[in-house]
Amino acid sequence: MGDTPTRDEVRAAYEAAMGVAVAVTRSKQRAVDYVQAAFESFLSGARPWVRSKGPFDKHMMGAVRSIISNARVARREERDSKAHATFQENVGNEAASAEERNLRQAEDEERDAGVVDELGALEASLGDNEDARAVLQCRRASEEPLKAAEIAQRTGIPVGRVYRANELIREHLQKLRARRETDDE
Repeated sequence: MGDTPTRDEVRAAYEAAMGVAVAVTRSKQRAVDYVQAAFESFLSGARPWVRSKGPFDKHMMGAVRSIISNARVARREERDSKAHATFQENVGNEAASAEERNLRQAEDEERDAGVVDELGALEASLGDNEDARAVLQCRRASEEPLKAAEIAQRTGIPVGRVYRANELIREHLQKLRARRETDDE
């Protein structure tokens, strides 16, 4: 097994091991836990001490350093494992390549440009209908869909006329899209 230290050697080793543990962990409670684990490993025979290889206090300081190091490695591996699992959950096995991201961005920009062009053509097709133009501008200014009553409140147009303006906008949009589809063919 190993040699048995004297009481004085044990006291000196405890003080030295506590000094190392407190210096490394900066926490007295964690230091006590690590020193306790080091002494338990010595008493169980997992870390035997041989007198001819050096003093007992150096042996115990080395045991404390080793236990602290092993605990840090284990925590690092646990954090890496958790980070990997989170990444897999959020991103998946394959992230989009730079080319895929560029293509997706170009498609998004093209779609946005098409929407802007469509809204411009729609506004132009409404002509002199002030109610329809005001309703369309109110809808464009809002981030969320609006009900007729909300549009009426924001524009000052009576609700009945907002309904008629919405119908007119819908008809003009359908005509514009039908015209665009025939032009594309």
